[in-house]
Amino acid sequence: MNELVRRAGRGTDAAGALVIWSVAEGRRGRRWREVRSSASGGLVSSLLLETEPGGRLSHTEFGTGVGLLTLHPEADGTLNGNVVTADGIEHIAGLPWDPDGVLLVEGSTIAAAAAAHGLRRAIESGTAASRSAAFVDLALAVQLADVTIERLGEDTWRLGSAGEIAVDGDGLPLLAGARIWPLEAE
Repeated sequence: MNELVRRAGRGTDAAGALVIWSVAEGRRGRRWREVRSSASGGLVSSLLLETEPGGRLSHTEFGTGVGLLTLHPEADGTLNGNVVTADGIEHIAGLPWDPDGVLLVEGSTIAAAAAAHGLRRAIESGTAASRSAAFVDLALAVQLADVTIERLGEDTWRLGSAGEIAVDGDGLPLLAGARIWPLEAE
C-alpha cells in the first residue's frame, strides 16, 4: 500500500491571498482543509472538503462572511445540503450531480487541488476533457455547468474559469513562498 498523505502547509496564491491548508488521507479518502486570508489579513473563507479514495466528492463545508454552506452527493445522483445566513436557511435539494463531477470554489486553491487530484488518472498530460461541475462563489451560490479541464503538464491544470493550479505528485498545491509540514509529530 502507498504511504498515506498527511501534510499541512501555507503559501500565497496568484491573487495574493495567504492559504493555510491541510490534507489528511485515510482509508475512507482524503480530508482537505483550507483557510484563506486576504493580503490585508482579513479572513476570506474556510473550507472542509472530503473526497473518497478515488477522488470523488463525499462532503463539503464552506464558510465566508455571508454564512455557511454544506453540500454532499446522494446515492440518487443529486447534490443536497443547505446555506445558513443571518436571514435564515435555504435548503439545497435535488441538484443533478454526476459522481465524476468536480467541485470548484471561488478562489479556493484546495478545491482546485482536490479536483486535479481526483482527475489525475482520467486525464493524461497534454489533453483536455469536459466534466460537470458545481461552482460555489463567496456569496454561497451554487451553479452547475460543464467545465473544460485541461492537464497542461504532468502537475499543471487549468480548471475552466477557476484558473490554473500546480500540484505536486501527491496532489498537494504548489504555492508561492510555500512551507509544508508533516501532520504527525516526529
